[in-house]
Amino acid sequence: MRTHSGSGRRTALSLLLALVVPLLAACGAGPSTDAEPDTARADTAATAAPPSGTRLRPYVDASLAPSPLPAMADATGVADAVLGFVLAGPTGCTPTWGGIEPVTAPAVVAAARDLTGRGGTVAVATGGASGTYLESTCPDAASLARAYGEALDAVGSTDLVVDVEEDVPVATVVEALRTVQEERGATVTLTLKVDDADRGLTGPAVDLVRASDRAGVDAHVDAMVMNFPYTGSWADAMTDATDTVLAQLGEIRPGADEAAVAARAGVTFMLGRTDLGATTTLDDATALVRAARDRGLGTVGFWSVGRDNGGCPDRPTASFDCSGIAQSPFAFTLAARDAAAASPEEGPR
Repeated sequence: MRTHSGSGRRTALSLLLALVVPLLAACGAGPSTDAEPDTARADTAATAAPPSGTRLRPYVDASLAPSPLPAMADATGVADAVLGFVLAGPTGCTPTWGGIEPVTAPAVVAAARDLTGRGGTVAVATGGASGTYLESTCPDAASLARAYGEALDAVGSTDLVVDVEEDVPVATVVEALRTVQEERGATVTLTLKVDDADRGLTGPAVDLVRASDRAGVDAHVDAMVMNFPYTGSWADAMTDATDTVLAQLGEIRPGADEAAVAARAGVTFMLGRTDLGATTTLDDATALVRAARDRGLGTVGFWSVGRDNGGCPDRPTASFDCSGIAQSPFAFTLAARDAAAASPEEGPR
């Protein structure tokens, strides 16, 4: 998933600091070598009660100024969002937006409060496609849990998303997540990479889910159905990847029925032009979201609200601030909202 700098984007902050962040970070190919967490803890994966309905949670680049979130809520009524990405600051294990701004940055806090004031919710996402991860910088699980808590408290959230697109110390991350969940009652989501439609989640992603389950972390799993090789229809490839991930989660969590597995899973797509050449059209997005709804997935999201406009039609590469295709403002948010709300019997809207 793209992080704040994208394809040469310059926010007011980045112009001031002349900072450029790399575009993508490669995920490790093999399983983690970290020590496993305590396997004696009860596995909660098979017994957690599933939520009802499919919830739309679009991602937003929290460093954008001004934030597009109030305008999104005005235009679409959608008041839920995931704020990304919290990274380690220059001094080490200190949570910051994009590695630069403090998590208490007034503009970010104001945008979050605007949504919660409308009855929505905001989640805080760490990690992302580039930058220095808190997960790799904090020296132990206790300090990582404190950093997570500081980021959540800054915007008044209890909803933590850990977006893992590079190698992380699995045992440390899992123990920190368990602490945050036990001490704060936080909701935890693992947003993870997909190899392709046939293989689903990467090997390290599967390892992290298994380790979390063994440690008793009640984790929602969100698959990034973006930036992978495919043939044929892109909508079909994203949907096939979704089905592969659901099958993987069913194998990882054999004590839960299919509905419970799906309810604790989600997908996130990249709207418009993606980093590796595919273009997600409005029809593609609608098909994917309807498939997620039909399968009973708990959440669906996209990267990102700041790109949900037609400001750069026909641009051949992905951009941080527009979709690269002709569209009206917030067209993807509206399409995803309607597709997520439609019942399977209704057919396309």
